[in-house]
Amino acid sequence: MKPKQRQLLKRAARARKKNREAHLAGRCPWQAPRVLPPGWVATQEGIDGTLYDAIDGPDTGLRVIASACLEEDGKWWLHVSASRQARIPDWEDLRRVKDIFIGRNVAAIQVLPKQTSYVNINPFVLHLWHCLDEDPLPDFTHGVGSL
Repeated sequence: MKPKQRQLLKRAARARKKNREAHLAGRCPWQAPRVLPPGWVATQEGIDGTLYDAIDGPDTGLRVIASACLEEDGKWWLHVSASRQARIPDWEDLRRVKDIFIGRNVAAIQVLPKQTSYVNINPFVLHLWHCLDEDPLPDFTHGVGSL
């Protein structure tokens, strides 16, 4: 392993430890949903996030992992990943996941990184982020309300 990789892994381990401590101390501003829409169940819950599965209804087959972390910018970010077993979630899947796990009236961000930063552990997963501390997005509509 290269020294830079070792350094990055150590930094990530420190960040995970810091986040676990913040969660255990009750400083995380996000709580996993207690009431889910019909057909959704929480299948695994832990300090690093909660796994949800849609087992019935229009979302059947969708899997979601939701977790909140204190990131390097000093802000709390909610990360929600959505996946299907044999295909990428479509727009409607992602929109419903955002509405359920992030909220209808808040902004979420889907990041398309530069190619050198791609990490593709599962080809059928999409990710959303939401800043829990503030809305970091400018008003791209310029007050008109339409993109």
